Amino acid sequence: MDISFLIIFLLGILFLLIKYYTPKIKGYIGERRVSETLKRLSNEKYTVLNNIELNIKGSTSQIDHIIVSDYGIFVIETKNYKGWILGYEKDRYWFQVIYKYRRKFYNPVLQNQGHIYALKHVLKNYKYLRYYSIVAFTKRATIKTKTYTDVVYTNKLVKTIKKYDSAYINQQTKNEIVATILTARTNNRNQDKKIIANANIYKNGSCPNCGGNLIKRNGKHGFFWGCVNFPKCKYTRNENQFFY
Repeated sequence: MDISFLIIFLLGILFLLIKYYTPKIKGYIGERRVSETLKRLSNEKYTVLNNIELNIKGSTSQIDHIIVSDYGIFVIETKNYKGWILGYEKDRYWFQVIYKYRRKFYNPVLQNQGHIYALKHVLKNYKYLRYYSIVAFTKRATIKTKTYTDVVYTNKLVKTIKKYDSAYINQQTKNEIVATILTARTNNRNQDKKIIANANIYKNGSCPNCGGNLIKRNGKHGFFWGCVNFPKCKYTRNENQFFY
C-alpha cells in the first residue's frame, strides 16, 4: 500500500473521530462542571441525580441533572457552547454564532420539556409535583436569548435554584421519588442500589396487584409495606412478612 495513501487514510479517520467525539467531550466537561457546582446545595434539602437515562415508550431521554428537593423537581440541561447563543422560547432551533460561523442546534428549552415529559411519566403517581426547567450555559457562551424559562450561566445556577423556596415535599416522599427515578433509569449504577435501599423500597418483591414498588411506611399501628401507587392501589403487607 502506498505510504502517502495510508497517511491520508489515517488522517481522515482521525478527523472523523475528532469531529464525532469533540462535542461529546465538551458536553461531558460541561456536565461535570455543573455536577461540582450543584454540590454547594444542602444535602438535607436537595438530592442531585446526574446523567439519568430514561426509556419511555421506546424513546430514550438522557437528562443531565435532576434535583429532587423540598421545593419541587429541577430538571437541568447543560450546554458547553462558545460564542453568541441566539433564540426565543418557542423557536425550534437556536443559533450559535462565532464571527461568520453560524450553526443551528435544537432549542434546549424544548429539549428540556421533553425531559420533563419523560420524568412526569415515571413519576405519574406524584401528580402534585412542580417541575422547574433550567438551561445552563458555561461562561464560554454569551447568552442572547429571550425566554420565560430560566436560561442562565452555570455560575448563577445555584442562585437560580434557590429562588424557588416554597417547601411542600417531606423527606420520606423525596426518598420515594429518588428511588422511583433510579429504579426507572436504564443506565443503572452500583450506587443506585444503596440509595434505593436507603429509601426503604423493597426490591425483592413488588405489589401483586399492580406491580409497583413496595415502600416502607409508618402508620398508626407501626411500620408496614405499602404500594407506591397509593391511593390508586391500596395493597399493604405487614412489616415482618419481609426479611432482608
